[in-house]
Order: sequence, then C-alpha cells, then structure tokens
Amino acid sequence: MKVGYMEFSFGYAFTENLIRSSSAAPVGAPVFPNLIHEGHSGFDIRINFPGVPLFFQYKLPELMKRGTAFEVASGHCPGLSIPFFRIAMMRRDVSRQHELLLRFEARYPSNVFYAAPCIANISDFDRSYNGATIARQSIFVSPGDIGPLPDDKAHSLAYKPGLATGYFCSKPKPTKVQTFDDLAALFREQFAEKRFAEVGEAAREMRENVLELASPSMR
Repeated sequence: MKVGYMEFSFGYAFTENLIRSSSAAPVGAPVFPNLIHEGHSGFDIRINFPGVPLFFQYKLPELMKRGTAFEVASGHCPGLSIPFFRIAMMRRDVSRQHELLLRFEARYPSNVFYAAPCIANISDFDRSYNGATIARQSIFVSPGDIGPLPDDKAHSLAYKPGLATGYFCSKPKPTKVQTFDDLAALFREQFAEKRFAEVGEAAREMRENVLELASPSMR
C-alpha cells in the first residue's frame, strides 16, 4: 500500500523539521547534491551541524498490511507484525548508492544514515509536518549495520515503529534501527567530546590529520 506522499515531500519536511527542532543551528544551509554529485556521494543531503556533519539518504516506504507479506509469513522476522513498513534498497547493478554510503560512513562514523518515515498516510504526514515531528516519526539505519549488498538482486528493509530491530531481506538479517532520540543522544556525546570543546584543540587535531595524509616531501 502506498503511503500517499512523495519522497521529495518527505525529504523537505524531514529537513525543515529537523533543523527547526534542533537546539544548535547548522553552519550554513543544507547541501542538496545534484544528480551528478549524488552519483558520486550516495547521500540526498548534508546538514552541517557544528562539529557533526550529518548525511542522510531518504527512503520512502510502502505500508504492508497483509499477513501474506513474506517477512511475516515466513516467521523468520521475530517481533515483526502487520502493519509494518518496507523500503526498497537500490539494486547494486543499477546504482552504487549503498557502496558510496558505506565509504562515507568509513570517513564519518556514526554520521551517515538511511532515513525513512513511520507515517502511514497523507493526513498523518500533514499533521506531523505542522507539529514539526517528521524527524521524530522516522527511523534511521546505518549503512554499515546493513553491510555490503550480497548480490545484484532486489533487497529491502522491513521495520515497524517501536521495534529496535529491522530486517534486511530477502534472506532476513536482523538490522539495528535507531530512533530520533537515539541519534540525539549520540550527537550530544559527539558535541561533548574534547576535540569540540575548544577551537585550538580542533585546529591542532586538523593539522595532525593533514600531516598524516601528506607525503614526506609535502610535509
């Protein structure tokens, strides 16, 4: 069953609600890569919160309401019941999206996510937008928790609000699903890290990182 709103609408509403409800303003405007840049990056948006750049790839789900859905009919997805949501992963032979997200996550650990809504229809979506709760009514999945796509076949991720485990299918694999509150707690920890406490400390660390990457002659 289609949820009734578009992925673009979700992405816009998610971004606006996230920024509007954040205690810290981003450094500059959100960055939406064009199709060419997205083909080299994999993400839909970068939001530069102070010291914590966030990268999101938006996914629009279908709402599964019948017990014939293979995730529940097979009995291999403990805790999952109807209704639940299912998002389609981009096939490996069609796009390098997932591979690129894995590479970005290696560079920015704990800052790269798939984001998908837990909103069943357009009426609920409109109410969530007006209440600035789109981000709070979404789930977040790390590409690394999914791991590399095993083949060129179609794969999906099934999830349900309130269930901390989703399932990467077609062969069900338990996958960690995070909530907005989970991410907020993680980001508070990152803000509190010593390297963000003082500009001088951050500058020193940046110099060290640059030196590690430079060749001996450049150093």
